[in-house]
Amino acid sequence: MNNLAAEMADLTCKLARTCNEKENYFASMFNLTPAEFKCLKLFEDTQSLSIKEIAGAMNLTPGRITHILTSLENKNFVERKIDMTDKRNIIVHLTNKSGPFIKNLNESHIKIHKEILENIDEDKREYVIGALGDIYAALKTWGENKF
Repeated sequence: MNNLAAEMADLTCKLARTCNEKENYFASMFNLTPAEFKCLKLFEDTQSLSIKEIAGAMNLTPGRITHILTSLENKNFVERKIDMTDKRNIIVHLTNKSGPFIKNLNESHIKIHKEILENIDEDKREYVIGALGDIYAALKTWGENKF
């Protein structure tokens, strides 16, 4: 069991590093910082999020989120508005420009992962996806119990 745990520790570190490199490369293709890319990915299924929701999802401070949002505002992808139900809150909305951009971003992101899957034997692909889902669930459960 210790050998498997050591191998898993090594592989998850390598996977995290490689995924970060992939995400950095991908973000640069769209003239985004990695943080801007991750922020925009949060809007896949919604047109607006609060700064608190964004900060929680990205595990960053509201101050860091403000910096990211300012950059995305300068690129005309988002706009901030005061929450009319609670004026202490700010809601971030996608602009008209961002809809087609995010659609293209998501389609390109899927295309890259399709290319990655093509490097795995066809008969192993579903197993790999299932195993990745299991690893994600196990890490999430572990994190919820530790934090």
